[in-house]
Amino acid sequence: MPYKESIGRTVPRTQTKITGNVSCKTGSSNGIVKDLSEEGICFQLLFDIGARTGQEVTIRSEELGLLTGIVRWNRGDRIGIKLKLSSNTAAQIASYFKYFC
Repeated sequence: MPYKESIGRTVPRTQTKITGNVSCKTGSSNGIVKDLSEEGICFQLLFDIGARTGQEVTIRSEELGLLTGIVRWNRGDRIGIKLKLSSNTAAQIASYFKYFC
C-alpha cells in the first residue's frame, strides 16, 4: 500500500462552497472555502497573495465570521490553513455546521 493511502485523517472534512476573504502580510484575496473541518480549511484563492507555509492568515466570511490560522501547504490556487484552536473558533465552526449544513 502506498504511504499516502496509509495515512488517515484525524478529523473528517466537509465539502463547502463558502465565499470569503483570506489575508496575510503579503496580500489578500477573495475565494472559496472548499472544505472545512474542526481544525482546518482548504481555501481556493481567486489570485495569488504569496502566502507561504508557516505564515499567519486571517479568514473572513459571513458564515464563519473571523478566523485565524497558519498556512500548512499551498498548491496552485489553493492553500491549506490550520486553524488556531480556541473555544471561540470551535463555537464558530459548530454554528456553521448547525445552521448551514
